[in-house]
Amino acid sequence: MTKGVTYKYQYRARNINGWGDFSDYGYLFAADVPAKPQAPMMTAVNDTSISIQLFTPKDTGENDILLNEIWIDSGI
Repeated sequence: MTKGVTYKYQYRARNINGWGDFSDYGYLFAADVPAKPQAPMMTAVNDTSISIQLFTPKDTGENDILLNEIWIDSGI
């Protein structure tokens, strides 16, 4: 399969009496997981919060980014 291509598929079943009709079409968009993004950049800080800028990975896996997850290690 080629990333970024939508494939159309259908199937059918067979028993001792022969083949049945094909199913309706299903669709599959070939994609992959996104690449590792660059490190976030701190843009502002005060006593109670920080602001960071996140970056879109250079390779999104041929799909839109739906969600980012931020992990904070306070033990550094």
